[in-house]
Amino acid sequence: MKQYILEIIRQKWRHLSIIVTLLLLNIALSVVVSHYQLPALADLQTKWNSMRHQAATVGKIDATARYQQGVADLEKLSAKIPEKREFARVLSDLFESAAGSAVEMGTITYKPVQIKGEALLSYELSLSVSGSYAAVKSYLSDLQLNPELLVVDTVSLTNKDLFSENVVMNLHLTVYLRGGA
Repeated sequence: MKQYILEIIRQKWRHLSIIVTLLLLNIALSVVVSHYQLPALADLQTKWNSMRHQAATVGKIDATARYQQGVADLEKLSAKIPEKREFARVLSDLFESAAGSAVEMGTITYKPVQIKGEALLSYELSLSVSGSYAAVKSYLSDLQLNPELLVVDTVSLTNKDLFSENVVMNLHLTVYLRGGA
């Protein structure tokens, strides 16, 4: 039996040396992982959790402060809503903005809608403007910078002639006004 083992070792010494080397390497890596990496990983997880907890609690405010902020925001929003009698001025601003952006105004249609439960009136406007793409884009940008509560609901762009740059933009806007009752 002893001779068989010695004969196997003599014939397969390369394979056995590779197996022993891999076994020793596996033991060494297990020691490194268990004594160095696992404790370091646990420390990093603890730090990560504490940082996540700090980040989550930074922006939290109490209910009273949140309520006061909401009231202040509603007051700012209410200040942006013009009176019903200022509808002509709002339309004039739309025309002036169009002239400043070098676009041609088409027809404008509007439909007043009373908002239930509020002293607000909304005007749903439909209009079209035409001009170069840059001018139409500038007009849309001016609409978004309008200080009143003006909402751009839909925008559609068309260009019927492929050889000229004349873009037609159809807009559906909603303008909110106070005193709609």
